[in-house]
Amino acid sequence: MFTKFLAIFTFIFSFNSIASWNGAKSEFDKKGFTARQQRNVIIELVKDGYVFSALPWMKEYLTTDSRNLDRRIDSALSLIISRAGTKQFETLPLRFLNRSKSDNIRFIIAKKYLRDGANNKAITYLENISSSHEIYPYALNMQGAILSIMKDHKKSASIFEKCADVSRSRLSSDPKNTKLMLNRDYCIIGKARTNFAAGNYDKSDLLYLDIPKSSRVWPEILVEEAWNSYYQKNYNRTLGKLVSYKAPVFDYIFNPELEVLNALTYMKMCLYGDAKKVIDDFYSKNFDQTRKVRRYLNRHKSDPGHFFNTMVRFERKGDSDYSLLTDMLRGIERDEVYVDLKKQMVAAVNEYNKIKGNRNSRFKREVVSNIQEYLNSQKRIIGAYIKGRLISNYAMMYRAFEGMSYIKLESLAQKKAKLYSFEENNRARGDIRYIERNEKQYFWDFNGEFWADELGDYVFALKSEC
Repeated sequence: MFTKFLAIFTFIFSFNSIASWNGAKSEFDKKGFTARQQRNVIIELVKDGYVFSALPWMKEYLTTDSRNLDRRIDSALSLIISRAGTKQFETLPLRFLNRSKSDNIRFIIAKKYLRDGANNKAITYLENISSSHEIYPYALNMQGAILSIMKDHKKSASIFEKCADVSRSRLSSDPKNTKLMLNRDYCIIGKARTNFAAGNYDKSDLLYLDIPKSSRVWPEILVEEAWNSYYQKNYNRTLGKLVSYKAPVFDYIFNPELEVLNALTYMKMCLYGDAKKVIDDFYSKNFDQTRKVRRYLNRHKSDPGHFFNTMVRFERKGDSDYSLLTDMLRGIERDEVYVDLKKQMVAAVNEYNKIKGNRNSRFKREVVSNIQEYLNSQKRIIGAYIKGRLISNYAMMYRAFEGMSYIKLESLAQKKAKLYSFEENNRARGDIRYIERNEKQYFWDFNGEFWADELGDYVFALKSEC
């Protein structure tokens, strides 16, 4: 009986799928292919799951009229965005995006206003997103971030808390939704960052500890916890947080700020020899490589496609022309935005393969052309994203060298002053009495190896020589 029911269900599903494709083809074949026909084709294609094929037509349709979108085409637009993401629509002018009243488009418009620095306008659009819409938790996240930028720390913390609660609530009915998990964790981090920005270091310290080690965002917040400890003047814990990044499991983390904070912390403890060693090692490893990366970026900055191809080669070979570039690409490869863009492209390729099974026709050729247009556009978007990340990483290296130069000069000055003060140097390296901890932290010995349950919990026991 079940087999018979399954066969009937499969037949109905296949029939509806064919009907949607044929319905789209019928509309396309009508004389003129007016905006009304284009609307109908988009709706039929989306109904059949051909969202990437419909996307170029949807972008074109948005620019053909000034009237608001009706409910059915707006619903199709929301489905396209939910599968294909927002990036393809973010380049459209506001006058076209404003045709839609969908919450997805409100989110895109808010992003555009945020990039332009129009924070109040961005918040207005985010506040008008329905609390029942799937994008609502992410809208709360963006709203909390904007309020933090505006230094409204109290309201920002409240919005981030609401964001975390809404994400948890939705996860209860969709426990495998990785995007919601990330959003929940980023909202907890957002609240911690807001408290840090407001100078509430003890509170932010406890909030950071609410992020489980199983979270995909946990590795990146160790440096933030390290800064938090630094401002608490708990320098031994700062050094302990940073040493976790030396574990092989974190070899994909690219952040030169780690070494700057390492050297700065040693300087604050008047351990000038340790600070000098960190600085010398940083220069030795990175100075020539940074110059090579700068030349590489200048040589290819006008060609986003080159950066897309560079990442493809890196993912195939696991290497690139320069060791520093390899380190940067390794980090980008694990970046959530890049992973999403890549997934969308893979889904589009799968849709292309599905289309090839349909009977040959002028409509099929046009749909294939559409999906090829999408793929080419997605390659440019991915290439531009990688280029932007690489430029950002180079800027981080530049700032790191500036920071290291300052620390080196300051260390020399302080070391000279200490030398002339004729203070005795009774250096005792390592004593449990120099360790501070809060109610969420425990103590155990470091045995010389990195263990998963110990990562992030190391703390040095050095005595300050100041």
